[in-house]
Amino acid sequence: VTNINTKQWYQRRVRGTSCYESICNRCFWREGDADLEYFHAWKGQLPTLENTRHLDAVVALGSAHMVDENLDWMVDLSNFFLALENSPIKLLALCFSHQLINRVYGGTVGVSEGGFIFGSSEVHFQKSENFPKQFGNLVDGLTTKKGGPKLTLLESHNDEVVTLGKGATVVASSKECQNEVVLVRPNLLSMQSHPDLTPHLMMDKIWPAIVKKGYMDPTNEADVRKQMDGLDTTICLDFIREFLSSSSKLY
Repeated sequence: VTNINTKQWYQRRVRGTSCYESICNRCFWREGDADLEYFHAWKGQLPTLENTRHLDAVVALGSAHMVDENLDWMVDLSNFFLALENSPIKLLALCFSHQLINRVYGGTVGVSEGGFIFGSSEVHFQKSENFPKQFGNLVDGLTTKKGGPKLTLLESHNDEVVTLGKGATVVASSKECQNEVVLVRPNLLSMQSHPDLTPHLMMDKIWPAIVKKGYMDPTNEADVRKQMDGLDTTICLDFIREFLSSSSKLY
């Protein structure tokens, strides 16, 4: 994500791009921004400090892989996450990437106690004296939004961050997952939930696969779809946007 400005969100799907590229364009691009750049890590197209030096922020999405597979590209991506600690670049890590970056910084990842989590969760944001002032102000700003500091967000995961590494702080928790949102470092934010996805993408792309693997009962489809009503995705994306676009000098 480069040259972030403060213009209106454009929720769009771009023809001729991959599913992941469409997701990034829909969620993390506004009219007036420079073009987004894409790194397909699982194909060996990995970000480094050198090839991201001109960027303001990096967004790392989810994956069908598990972090304990320790594939070569995961090791290289982990090294990039570590290198960002002393960088002015902001990072947002979602789902798989949330688990990977927390493990990199000393946390642990394990199977969710409640089994595969799919649908939505009420994610409760909380204040902490450990937050940098500017980030604390962003969290405070959520209390003025619909529902206060509680956001209903999409979820799809079998694993979760169990314990945090030294220096990481919980930002939000849910009934299903204690470490839903984590400020890993002042410039590194991670989320287990999926503000990047839509109910349609969840049911069209992910639901058939997890049903086939036996994670979910297909007879529960109607209930799962009902869970996806009344989401606070837009509020969450605005929060993310403010974090990614805020000056690193304030942190």
